[in-house]
Amino acid sequence: MTKEEFYREANATSLGPLEGIIVLEACTTYAGPVAAAELADLGAEVIKCELPVTGDVCRLFGPRVPNAPAQDCSAPFLSINRNKKAITLNFHLLRGQEIFRQLARRADVILQNFRPGALDKWHIGYEDIRAVKPDIVYVSISCLGQWGPLSYKVGYDTDAQAMGGIMSITGQAEGPPTKTGHASVDYLTGVKAAQAALAALVRRLRTGEGQHVDVAMVDCALGVTEGGIMQAAQCGEVWQRKGNRHPASAPCNSFLCKDGYVMLAVAHDKQWASLCRIIGREELGHDPRTATVAARKEHEAFVEQLVAEWTSQRTKQEVVSTLNAASIAISPVLDFGEIVQEPHFREREMVCDVEHPTAGALTHYGVAPKFAKTPAHVRTAAPMLGQHNRLYPK
Repeated sequence: MTKEEFYREANATSLGPLEGIIVLEACTTYAGPVAAAELADLGAEVIKCELPVTGDVCRLFGPRVPNAPAQDCSAPFLSINRNKKAITLNFHLLRGQEIFRQLARRADVILQNFRPGALDKWHIGYEDIRAVKPDIVYVSISCLGQWGPLSYKVGYDTDAQAMGGIMSITGQAEGPPTKTGHASVDYLTGVKAAQAALAALVRRLRTGEGQHVDVAMVDCALGVTEGGIMQAAQCGEVWQRKGNRHPASAPCNSFLCKDGYVMLAVAHDKQWASLCRIIGREELGHDPRTATVAARKEHEAFVEQLVAEWTSQRTKQEVVSTLNAASIAISPVLDFGEIVQEPHFREREMVCDVEHPTAGALTHYGVAPKFAKTPAHVRTAAPMLGQHNRLYPK
């Protein structure tokens, strides 16, 4: 299928499938703004509410984009606040609280990730908003939830990775617990919170009722740890770190080529037999030490040595093209400099450009889901602090 065939029924003026949905964002740092960005990317009108002067603390994070004012040059902020409008509101003042409630009257969804109870003190918590907008979908995001023995705890992505099991299974077997290279749980929580908001909106369509949704970062981390909980509770087995290896099959690891690394995973015996033919060791397809998944796992070091010797003599492109042609799952390990240059990502608009009023042309990651009839795009750059104040009530 070509891109043109996929989009043959596309609406050229579409903002995305959520066009017409209004989202009020009272969020800072990552998880909450990511949730709002997910909805904005799909066409919702997102109004980001920030404190005057300082704004979202993420505006202060590095690295910085050159040639832009201080509040507009944070690469993380620019990345996760695209497609939004922005106003400044002082939630500590009665007037700021009243404006927020006015905006809530016409909103479909509210996203907030302040510490549990903070918005209640400012009279813009769920019950306050429900009083003026009974069918509101109100999503509260926090580290450990709105209730529970640890709900009081302040926490970040690092806390969620630590408490949610991810750090315990990440890293080399002989090394310390390791967090993922990026704020993976912040982003995961943002996606889960957007998903929850959409589920609540679907229910509202059927019943006319809104509701309060509680999304905890640690809960989201636990939800993607495969069989970790069941493995410990039912099987008496605590998942251990294995680096890039798979717990049940081999070879599954990163292998060094002449010009960088590839990631190879052989899932079944047919693939292994094909690999053996390619590397000139066809007899190992029938060798008792390597013929089955279980045997290869038992002799993992031997299997990996064979593969490593073969890849070390070739470039990434040679290795990948040869093995892909044999239907073996292997890919180059790309850094972000390589990703920006990869034509496939440009073709699918996962690397795209947008113009910022002060920073100029910015290169973004794009919108992952592709909608044939209502395409979603990065339409606008992240807003400047208070850029849209004039559009909303004072």
